[in-house]
Amino acid sequence: MSQETKLASLRENTLASIAEFLLDENFQNSTILKEGILELINLLSDYYEEGTHLFPEVLITNNSQEFFKTISNREILIAEETLSVSEFTKIIKLCAPLAVGSWIIYIEVNGANMKYGLVDAEMTETSPSIYEQTVGELKVEIENINIAYLRNIGSKSVELTGLKKKLIVSLTLDKIQSQGNKDIVKISQQITIGCNEEFANPITTFIDKTIADAIKQGHGNLIGVVKDNKESIEKLRSTLSDGIYLKSPIDIADYVVYTEKERTNESSVSLMAFSKVMISMLNHDGITLITDTAKILGYHMFIESITKEDGEQPVGGARSRAYQSMINSNLFSACFYKSQDGNSKIWIKG
Repeated sequence: MSQETKLASLRENTLASIAEFLLDENFQNSTILKEGILELINLLSDYYEEGTHLFPEVLITNNSQEFFKTISNREILIAEETLSVSEFTKIIKLCAPLAVGSWIIYIEVNGANMKYGLVDAEMTETSPSIYEQTVGELKVEIENINIAYLRNIGSKSVELTGLKKKLIVSLTLDKIQSQGNKDIVKISQQITIGCNEEFANPITTFIDKTIADAIKQGHGNLIGVVKDNKESIEKLRSTLSDGIYLKSPIDIADYVVYTEKERTNESSVSLMAFSKVMISMLNHDGITLITDTAKILGYHMFIESITKEDGEQPVGGARSRAYQSMINSNLFSACFYKSQDGNSKIWIKG
């Protein structure tokens, strides 16, 4: 008797999900567009160029000219071509190395034609990200204009977001986690909860973007937020001593406020420089310590295993155990954890 063969195709399942997404987002019914987006997802899930891991983000629309009128932006047109699946692969090859900083790739698909290039909608370091301006909290729906935004959110995982729907595609058999962006927003809000209310939004935006950039580049992160008062900081320093405490904390909030007030090239360059330092600290092994007024106290900090009051021991990998010990220590007002595979957790003291 012959064996029955059953095919479980990740490709076919993903194509069906993409087709449903495009239908819900009112994109044109096009097999080429569906397969082109599948190619983008496959590439963005783990993209390298000459040995360097890149994290390009891609915005797809049916009318870039009209859409870009709604947001301040800089645009570089690369090419205009006939719509084809192979062209989507070519776009990533040509544009991914250029999509650095706040630049992302845009693709316009209209009928049998397509054009693509680069766009930057972050006019200053404290501007909301183009993701937030297009499909995030600041999105504006415009009649007859469709938007799809693709970005890597972890190991072999890509998020496809529209104005109405969101699709998370995992190219592994691991459980899909989709809270990453929300967790970054929450920890950013905890880091800035004690800041000057007048500048709270730009400070939070800057922190949010910096953490998001760090997470894309790194292999795991731990952030501990502490109340900015003498008692909390002294208790922290007396308990947590294995790591680097800065002699003078880096006051990120102060630099953001200065940049917002001065609006000069000098202030902008200075803020950008501190963003890079913060990213490097966040991607160092260990915990990065930040006050709830956005001052960086230290980095590369390590915590001994601390059990819960009920005696339960922290479990999991080293970073996961450290995260649980941070919570158990009662030293922090908030803790953030991101694993190497892209999963994240946040704890906020009640």
